[in-house]
This record gives sequence, structure tokens and C-alpha cells, in this order.
Amino acid sequence: MTAGGIVPLQEAAVEGTLFFLPLPQLLELLNLPLPAGPSELSEASAPYGPVHAQWQRLLADGLFGHPAARDYWQRRLEEERTLACQLLPELDSGLDKLRCLAHSPLATELGCPPAGERLRRHLQMPEIDADTLLESELVLESRLADVFAAALRLAAWRVVDLSLQHWELLNQNGEQDEVLLETFLPTFDSASGQWSNPVEGYLAHLATLGGCPEPQPDGSGLARLWAGEGANVLARERLLGDWCQGRRRPTALALTGLMDAVLRRILGEGIGEGDLALNRQLLCESFRFAESCAYLQRTLSRLGMADGAIAEIFAVYRREYCRARAVLDRPLPEDRGRL
Repeated sequence: MTAGGIVPLQEAAVEGTLFFLPLPQLLELLNLPLPAGPSELSEASAPYGPVHAQWQRLLADGLFGHPAARDYWQRRLEEERTLACQLLPELDSGLDKLRCLAHSPLATELGCPPAGERLRRHLQMPEIDADTLLESELVLESRLADVFAAALRLAAWRVVDLSLQHWELLNQNGEQDEVLLETFLPTFDSASGQWSNPVEGYLAHLATLGGCPEPQPDGSGLARLWAGEGANVLARERLLGDWCQGRRRPTALALTGLMDAVLRRILGEGIGEGDLALNRQLLCESFRFAESCAYLQRTLSRLGMADGAIAEIFAVYRREYCRARAVLDRPLPEDRGRL
């Protein structure tokens, strides 16, 4: 790590498969708990490598409610396993393996297309020093972009999967034709040289939902709503500030408390447990998405990735969201007949 807190890309190589993060790293990124149960691989997963087996288990354990979503990602996992375990091992040189990977359809379907295009252009150069290229930041950045783009694509499917489970509610809110949560993706302002903060944006959204006064920079209105009568408002303000600045990540217990406070303000103290649980799930998952995106942006910036390259990763979200809607038979109007 450099004095400025930047980790050189050479130290940031991802251990795992070609596109799928190891499960602990994926769940850390999405701020989700590790699944319950034994950590050892079962006999049923014996044909798979450790990371593929982890993903097999994740899909089997109900990551998605819609069977078509599970089947789609199962196919992608099988395609990636074929590439990693059958096609690439047949090639002799590292350069040939890299060419095969860069030209695989999965580089576009799962990875980050602009990063892959830069790599393919470089591979077309007449004179390539294979050893230099294989150890270059270009290759490392392309690999990082691919695995994190795949994780963001998975997040898009989770958003679609959950929203379609509550299709009537989506229609009631007039959100059926929107790319949900797109407004909470980090965006880079070239004029100021700063990234937007999705956590700040979502907390401001919660404050508005909860009828707080004009959003306060310190989140004091939302903190007072959350704290309730006689509780420590300053402690809540500090916690919200820590979330915004990335000093701490929200726990499930803290998120539940915050969302329940907002929902009771919106729906009244007499809200039934079923309605409370449903709306809590929707708010918690939405906030977790925004916070995970902020965490990913900070992580990639710390790894020294250029702002433009980071923006390319977040750009896959809209296209993948549209793909998920089409595969799950609820295409967005802009994509009907195209996907």
C-alpha cells in the first residue's frame, strides 16, 4: 500500500474463478451474512472447484425466489466452469489462455465490456511481450473489473427478483417501468473530482419518507426519529455519520431498528407485523444495495483503479437489470423485442 492509502493493483489480484468472487468476499461486498450450515463441501459438489461449489450452494439455498433467475445463473456458472476447467487448461501458453478468456462470450456477458475491449485491442498488437503483459496493470485491472462487474450484475438480478415478488406493489407505486435503485449508484463528478455518496442519498430518502424536516447534513432529523423518546440521539448521529463515511458498515440489527422507526412513522404504530416485515425487507435490501455500491467504489478507488474505469463497472447495472426483467418475463418497455 502506498503512503496515500492506495493498494497497487499488483497486490489486488482476486483469488477465485474467472468471474465469480469467492463466497466470503462476495457476501462481504454485499454485506450479507455467511449461510448457515457446514462449511465443508458436500459429496454432491465434488466435481466442482471450491468457488464453483460455493456458488452452487448459494444458488441452491434460495438466493433467488424466481426459478428462472436461479436457472440463468446456474447456466452462467456451468459455462464459466467449462471455460476455467476444460478450455483454458488445454492451452499451453499464458498468452493463449488470456486470448481465450478475453474473446470468450462471458467476458461481455459477465464481465466489464469496456475493460475487455481494451485488453482485446492490446492483444492485437503485432509485438507482445507475453511476460510483461501477463504481469501488467492492464490485465490485473481487467480481471478486477470483470469480477466486480459480475458481482454488480448479480446484485441487479437480486433487485429484479425481489421487486417481481411484489409486482402489485410496484405497479401501485408507478415504478414498474423504472430501473430500480439506479439513482443510488455512485456517479463521478468530473468538475469537482468527487464521487457521489449513495449512503447519504439513501439516508436523505429515508428522512423524506419519515417526514423529517429538511434533510440535515449531520442526519440529525433521521437520528431523532430513530432514537425515539429518551434514547441517545448523538450516538445515532455518529453511527449514521460512520455509515456515510464508510468507517463502519451497518449491521442487520441496526438496519432493522432504523427501518422500523421510519415505517412506524409512515404507517402508524398499529402496523401489523406482516406489513412491517415486508416493508422492512424492501427498505433494508434497498439500503444494503446503496451501501454496497458505496463500499465497492471506495474499495476500487483504494486499489488505485481510475475513476473512469470504476464508472464503467457501475454502467453494467442498467443493462443487466433490463436483461433480468426480460428473462423473468417482465421486460421494460424500452427493451421489449430486443432481449
